[in-house]
Amino acid sequence: MILALVCASGCATIHKWQQEHREASLHRQQAEEAADRETGSKADRVLRLKQEQDAARLPRLQSELIAQGDPDSLAAGALVAGLISGISSSVLDLAGRAVASAPDRADLALLQLQLCESAPACDPLPLEKHLRVLDPENGITWTYALLRADREQRPADWNAARGGLAQAKRVDLYWNHTVSHLAKAVAGKAGFDADAALTEVIGIEAALMSALQPISRACQAQELQRPDVLDQCRRIAAALRRGDTTVIEADGSTLALRLWPAGSAERLEVIKERQVLRYRVELITRYATQLNSPQATQALAGLLTQYPTQQTAFRALYLRLGLQPDPPADWVDPRPDG
Repeated sequence: MILALVCASGCATIHKWQQEHREASLHRQQAEEAADRETGSKADRVLRLKQEQDAARLPRLQSELIAQGDPDSLAAGALVAGLISGISSSVLDLAGRAVASAPDRADLALLQLQLCESAPACDPLPLEKHLRVLDPENGITWTYALLRADREQRPADWNAARGGLAQAKRVDLYWNHTVSHLAKAVAGKAGFDADAALTEVIGIEAALMSALQPISRACQAQELQRPDVLDQCRRIAAALRRGDTTVIEADGSTLALRLWPAGSAERLEVIKERQVLRYRVELITRYATQLNSPQATQALAGLLTQYPTQQTAFRALYLRLGLQPDPPADWVDPRPDG
């Protein structure tokens, strides 16, 4: 169920980590049971049993990752430990050790920040500043600052965070890099093969996506009457549209639709982007069996190391499987106006 997990990326919050993992596991089990009823496939039943065994092996996986001691293993160990028992000081310590071992890696710095943001006693400000130094063009840290200012009702910090996000060139989660590196660290440990490792890492990582809801509130209609805020929000939407995951890109295009007038070149470009997104979602539904096959999972694992964004990796996957990744001329968009 790789694609189901990927499509869910961004819908969870860190505070619901364990709940989301259980629900994802239940979703996989229900889907597989439906497949059993439809096809009576022995292979599907074997797959379900294997996934249950994978969950039971998580404590052993955590121990083996920590014993390995390299940055990717420590980071993966932090994720697994958080999944098993919740985010604690020991989880944050593992993430900190991973960053200390590779201080120039922005993906590990973001992972540490994401874990910290879910722990009430952890101060995220130094981690946000560190990530901005490593990757000043990435606006992801400002989404957390915006969320915090919104939650604590601090108008000055709210305006500063919106302004900072507007300066970003893109909003990245380093998704491909994180998933490919951590899945490689997991593979071969505690009986996890490469496919199971990729599935497990994607499932856990999906709960770490940044909450983007305050961005919409930062660009409400009444504030958009101010030319400076409208300009900021348009730049924020552009940065989101250049994000490295489908969910972030979709959030950006949704925001952009509210910011550009009907008939404008900018709005028409956004509509075209959204048509491609809808078409690819339709592909996932139409070719679910093919896209969720072990062969597709293996192909995806390799593509994540070759392409910088989730979107480009999946486009390459569609091509490899013989599917047309872009809407053909005769495709009918159910929502042609955006």
